[in-house]
Amino acid sequence: MELGQDYFIKQPIYKKIIIINIIIFLLPLVTNTFLFLFNLKQISLIDLFDLHPAIGDVIWSPWTLISYSFLHIDFFHIFWNMLILYVVCNYFLYFLDKKKFLEIYFYGVIFGGLFFLVSYNIFPVFKNSFSPLIGSSAAVYSILIFACTYMPETKVNLIFFDIKLKYLGLFYVLLSLIQIPFSNAGGNIAHLGGAFYGFYYAKNLNKSLNIPALEMLYKYFNSFSKPKEKMSNQKKIDGILDKISKSGYESLSKEEKDFLFKNSDKN
Repeated sequence: MELGQDYFIKQPIYKKIIIINIIIFLLPLVTNTFLFLFNLKQISLIDLFDLHPAIGDVIWSPWTLISYSFLHIDFFHIFWNMLILYVVCNYFLYFLDKKKFLEIYFYGVIFGGLFFLVSYNIFPVFKNSFSPLIGSSAAVYSILIFACTYMPETKVNLIFFDIKLKYLGLFYVLLSLIQIPFSNAGGNIAHLGGAFYGFYYAKNLNKSLNIPALEMLYKYFNSFSKPKEKMSNQKKIDGILDKISKSGYESLSKEEKDFLFKNSDKN
């Protein structure tokens, strides 16, 4: 097995998503550099994979309801999205298995896209407006708000003071809401869609929408994982996760933290 593929296989699911986003961001840039050097016409993936606000366009290009989330406008756009995704998953959501992560992430993408489409087609302010949606922010908000809702009492340090996750989540939601009239209205609306699903999933963790396309996506990511023995401790794990939800991560004993870490699905 090649080193690059082996490295990818060993990564937890959220890092695989980050790697894929980075590759998709860099590939057209590198390709266009060579096309430029050979004086050939440069290519743009945005027109093929961004989410258009017109319902008719989505009907003819249904893949854009997900593909828009893998496109980013510039370095800082992808940098902040991937940084937030990394921090939230690495420090708070390492216990999520692949399926739960993919459901939160990609349903966040879908709900963000749906909020965007509905808003652009019912609110008069967007009449005759054409502003396609790109970026993984809806998915990132879904992950972020899930963490803030599922473990609301957990505290994080913001250099000068500590703050509970529930207040941090509320801040991000309000920030997106009040920014709608001023800049990036479609993007901020998509944030709210992703946040809505993250909140919903945290309140219904053991329920699944079971959309066939996402079941296939889960199987695809699962195919990159190496086989390993399954633990028969799910009841104890569920009890620990319920404790986190009610009292925060700090309420766990050292033994509970060690048990959760050892039995978490890192791939």
